[in-house]
Amino acid sequence: MVFFTCNICGESVKKPAVEKHYQMRCRGNEKNVSCMDCLKDFYGDEYVAHTKCISEAQKYASQNGSFSAKEPRNKNAQKQESWMDIIRAILDSSEYNLSGPVRSAFQKLQSVDNVPRKRAKFENFVANCIKIPRQQATQVWDILEKEMNKMKEAKQAELAREKAEKEQQKKDAEAEAPPKKAEKKQKLKDAEEEAPPKKKAKLEATEDAAPEESSNGISTDFDWPGQLTKLVAKETDGIFLEKLRKKLLKKYTKHLSVEDLTEKQAKKFQKRFDKQLKIADSLQVDGDTVKIAS
Repeated sequence: MVFFTCNICGESVKKPAVEKHYQMRCRGNEKNVSCMDCLKDFYGDEYVAHTKCISEAQKYASQNGSFSAKEPRNKNAQKQESWMDIIRAILDSSEYNLSGPVRSAFQKLQSVDNVPRKRAKFENFVANCIKIPRQQATQVWDILEKEMNKMKEAKQAELAREKAEKEQQKKDAEAEAPPKKAEKKQKLKDAEEEAPPKKKAKLEATEDAAPEESSNGISTDFDWPGQLTKLVAKETDGIFLEKLRKKLLKKYTKHLSVEDLTEKQAKKFQKRFDKQLKIADSLQVDGDTVKIAS
């Protein structure tokens, strides 16, 4: 609550009582008050807009250079200030065509800094404290509610617009700068295409010549040509390709002393299997059947 000092008689007056003070004690004089906290002078109805003032800590902070007063965090005060902004917006607007009594009611509300923000409490407050008729209090509330909803819709529209702008900026940024992963993948692809054929063939030959590793880490060689020839020779009419692959896979797994191959080992097996079939002179692939070359 803001307190004022009457500059004519020196009496301390609460803000809601200023109007009554100049109708009774200092009747006939022009309103001239000063705030007891910030010591600022107000003339006429200027005091009405002075809804809050500095705290005592802020008032004396300037006297001690090493002390810095912190602004108190009062959520209720912030809500009340927003409420007063709505009242001021209604008074400044020409949309509502306020009648004389209704405008007077809003002016009285403007000078009070603890206006309730719920309908029932608001109507009781203005009827009992500001002496506004109940019917007029209902009219005032309806106008307040309409303005409040309008401000809320405007705020929601502003937030939606800001969100849309941020999303658009993000999309534009992504379009201008391609993702790093895609860029890196493209560079690797380009480098692979530009690599000399001899170097590529040499690298494949090195991979094929690399010794197999068992599960215990010991490097051993698997006899690919010998095992393939041995399996195919058992079948006089030839062996289906898939059946040959499964049988060789079983021997290969046993050779590595593991129950199942890892994904990397399975890919390597399939690659070597296909290559050995192509280069084996003793074998002949006829469709989906493998035979001993005649």
